[in-house]
Amino acid sequence: MRLSDKQIAEFQALYKKHFGKDISKDEALEKGLRLCRLLEIVSRAIAYEQNQSARNT
Repeated sequence: MRLSDKQIAEFQALYKKHFGKDISKDEALEKGLRLCRLLEIVSRAIAYEQNQSARNT
């Protein structure tokens, strides 16, 4: 997965707004990619649970 410069800048702005701290472009990229990966894992887990639930009904 890749993040565009615009997405990185948006992440930096959101981070500053939420935590009150400026972060570098590199740090924003790393944290943004980690967040995306976490969301992907959680989404897959939810989809798996929903599929299992649907099969049991």
